[in-house]
Parts: sequence; structure tokens; C-alpha cells
Amino acid sequence: MKLTIVLPATIVAAALGTPALAGQANAVMQVRAEVVESCSASAGHLEFALDAADGAKALGQAAVVLSCDGPAAYEIALDAGQNGVRRMVDPASGATLAYEIYSDAARSLRWGNTRGSDTVAGMADADGKAVLTAYGATLGGGERLPAGTYADAVVVTVDF
Repeated sequence: MKLTIVLPATIVAAALGTPALAGQANAVMQVRAEVVESCSASAGHLEFALDAADGAKALGQAAVVLSCDGPAAYEIALDAGQNGVRRMVDPASGATLAYEIYSDAARSLRWGNTRGSDTVAGMADADGKAVLTAYGATLGGGERLPAGTYADAVVVTVDF
């Protein structure tokens, strides 16, 4: 005598580890990555040393350093300072000292924040580095300045 056992397909499929499938559906998964350039900037102190004599003037310079992930085009702007114009203020006396910042050693090209006009544009090297020099000059007005510590703050903005 021969015994035959009939099992439903779902039991057989479950026992074999493969579920019974009734059909198939497809979808497309979009895969993207956006790689963005990244740069940071730092600026040294622009310092002047001058005496209190009438019309005394001084020169100074500071480094502006750009560090990017790799070579990148940049444009660097310097604003007018916290006083709305480039002038340092001695908080003790309230006296002011006008100055200017230039992008060239001859101090003939004002470094400002009018894009494409008085900003400085360039390309960071293969390592993503660029070192620029900001050249400063005080603009003595002929009057004697009170001794003191004159200061201002200029914002350096880098577009890349």
C-alpha cells in the first residue's frame, strides 16, 4: 500500500523557505550625491604704529588666508568697518583716525566690497590655499592726534 500525502503549496513553500509570490512590482530609487566646495578664511591683524605729531602717517599689512578643499575660484571683499567708513576710534578720547586698505603694495587699489569692482578675485592653488596681503595706510589729516589705542573691525567675506 502506498501512502500519498498532498500538502498545499503554501505549506511546501513555507517549509522550503520561499514564500509563494503572486506577482512582481518595480520601482526606481534615485541615488545622488552633491559635492560642494568648502572654504574658510582667516585674517591677521592690520596694525599701525605712529607718533602723535601733526599729520603723522603709518603703513601696515596683514595676511588674508583662504583654505579650500581643493582648487577653487574666489572673490574676497572687505567691508567699510564697524564705523561705516574706514576709521579707527579711540574709546577713551572719542578721537578718530582715518585709514584705508589696499590690495597692492603701492597702495593705489582700494580693497572694498563692490563685487567685480574693488574686490580681489583669484584661484586657490591645487591644495586649496591662497594667501593674499592687505596693505593699509593711515590717512593723517594734519591735526595732532591724542595718544591712545585706536581700533576698528573689518569683515572679510569670501565668495567661492
